[in-house]
Amino acid sequence: MTATQSFKATEVAAALAASVIAGIFCNPPQVHAQDRLENSEASRIQQGLEIAPVPLYLFGKDLELVGLGSYLVNVVAGCNGCHTGGAPPNSDYAAGGNPYFGQRQRVDPTVYLSGGQDFGPAGTPTGPSMYAGPDIISRNLTPDKTGMPGGYTLVQFKQIMRSGIDFDHLHPTCTTAELNQIENSIAPLPVCIPTSPGDTVDGNLLQEMPWPTFSSMIDSDLDALYEYLSAIPCIEGPPDATNPLHNDCGTE
Repeated sequence: MTATQSFKATEVAAALAASVIAGIFCNPPQVHAQDRLENSEASRIQQGLEIAPVPLYLFGKDLELVGLGSYLVNVVAGCNGCHTGGAPPNSDYAAGGNPYFGQRQRVDPTVYLSGGQDFGPAGTPTGPSMYAGPDIISRNLTPDKTGMPGGYTLVQFKQIMRSGIDFDHLHPTCTTAELNQIENSIAPLPVCIPTSPGDTVDGNLLQEMPWPTFSSMIDSDLDALYEYLSAIPCIEGPPDATNPLHNDCGTE
């Protein structure tokens, strides 16, 4: 190799090294990580829109929030598993679409997120009849005639998800007078949760919903959940308007 060739080779090597260094500083690892995060979220949004088991009403909705909300509801949290109005043997799946029976999965859209799962009582068995309070029933999450999921505003929805507050007050903690009534079997028994030391259930809070886990969700994810729930069809549920599972769809 001549001196001239050696000099040129050195020049090329230096140029390559400079370009690599420039690439590192112009495209730091954080940029690539950000790209991956953005691509990942875009994939979740697309997946959420594709797997929604019911028709979506998207007029006036943020499509990206709806898609992300669907992904969170249907893939991450599995909300319909508890909030379905279906009954065994298929529960939240349509007849012939139960994956646990080796069938191709198909969610039953007629009971999707309409509530009704019975978790039994949450209180301490009390009195001669061993009354433990009313059964805890999952709520109807479909939007009412105003478009609000479960009839709750976004602010209320976030309060529920973060603190577990029960705005319906369906199962308050028994007062001293009510406990006395239960212990003496004075009919009709009050609709309240009897407690005992070590089992002091707070009836102001939802007792089965895993809100302590959801309480750590970031605000934008809660926005996405609400946007999706507001885009699904309304299901009225039981006809009794005083029943918490009833939802006024405004169709009458």
